[in-house]
Amino acid sequence: MLRLAEFMPVDPNRLRKEGVYESHSPLANLSTDLDEIERLAADWRAQRKRFQISAAALLLVGLVLLTLSPAVGILAIALGIGLFFWVKRYKKTVAGGLDRCAVVRKVAGMLIKDTAARQAVTIHLAFDPKREVLSEIPLPHRKNGKQRIYRASWLSVEACLLDGTTFSETIEDLVRVRSFTNPRGKSKTRTRTRSIVAMRFAYPAEVYGNVTPLAERLQKEIRLPASAALKQFAAGERQVKVKALVTKAEELGDTTPMLALGVYRMLNLSRKLTARARRSKGNQP
Repeated sequence: MLRLAEFMPVDPNRLRKEGVYESHSPLANLSTDLDEIERLAADWRAQRKRFQISAAALLLVGLVLLTLSPAVGILAIALGIGLFFWVKRYKKTVAGGLDRCAVVRKVAGMLIKDTAARQAVTIHLAFDPKREVLSEIPLPHRKNGKQRIYRASWLSVEACLLDGTTFSETIEDLVRVRSFTNPRGKSKTRTRTRSIVAMRFAYPAEVYGNVTPLAERLQKEIRLPASAALKQFAAGERQVKVKALVTKAEELGDTTPMLALGVYRMLNLSRKLTARARRSKGNQP
């Protein structure tokens, strides 16, 4: 039986401060949690706007009152500045990353039919993940030019499927940031983001046999969205690993089920061939 703590609702404080949502509960609870995250993001966006308007109004009133009542004017300006700092409590990261909730919904929709109703699925979703610097090089043809490549992992999922397969998935962004000074002396920054979807299927050999002989044949049958490309396909005696590069964020959610479908085409074919071989062996005198 799952522990009561696993059914705890979304933690608003952690979500607001760290931009992190974690769950270890059945997928049936996930939709409610994602709805709550979207509601909180909308509330924080509205509060942020109200504080900004109030702060601007206080600054304006304070400037007007400086000539009439300096003490009151200074107080109003101080309050306005304080409100601008208070706005930082309501970060934009969750509201700006709500498209990630849509990706998680796609993953959950794929898994919910293949997991037991009370089976806990572990999910870690980060709206403001820590960036790891992978490389930093100068841009020789740009004044003060510099290029940095970052890696930011924002989703991990682990689940046990009904057929005994252990499924895991991660999504990380590869962010390229180029900064330079243009001929007019202005600083410019150009950012490009690509996403890596990595999946691992640790399948039971007693069910599917050994899929290794089918790897080269069925690797070509994996179909992906137009902006995605298969970058890794490794099939062993007990596990299959796949990895895809996605260049358009709007097609990220479709990449997961299409990758998984390709893997299970291979697993199901291997299961049929294994069962046929066992029957044939059993019929031998």
